[in-house]
Amino acid sequence: MRIHQVLVVSCAVMLGCAPMPLSPGRPMRSPVGFAAEKPDSPMLRRLENGHYRVKRPWTVNLNGRQWRVQKGYTCNGITGPASLRGPMGDGVDQPETWAAIFHDWLFTQPGISRAEADQLFHDLLVAYGVPAQKANLMYTAVRAYSLTKGLR
Repeated sequence: MRIHQVLVVSCAVMLGCAPMPLSPGRPMRSPVGFAAEKPDSPMLRRLENGHYRVKRPWTVNLNGRQWRVQKGYTCNGITGPASLRGPMGDGVDQPETWAAIFHDWLFTQPGISRAEADQLFHDLLVAYGVPAQKANLMYTAVRAYSLTKGLR
């Protein structure tokens, strides 16, 4: 899928033209199994190319599981043009970026499907206190992108 197609899907979702959730049989759910306080936030460094590097090991406790993102892991965070990344919460101190980095990292883990990574992305957004409507929007955009990966 080309970037303009991602933008069209994202815009359609933002304008309410796409049904939510996009994956039948895997409804968005409320996170379970994590403490009343927010999960730990990562220590990140923004690189010159706009990507992010994890500065120290980061432990994510979510849905009764513990994940450990290693120091030095690098990825682009929120995917898309800067005009969309900013409003979506791009930055080293933004929970939306933290969830995006965790989502990207999940793809490096054996046995994690795109659908599971997408759902954990949503759950982490909610756990970090991102408003439900924004978390659902971001989940839908990520899920739509993931579904296009299967069409290739």
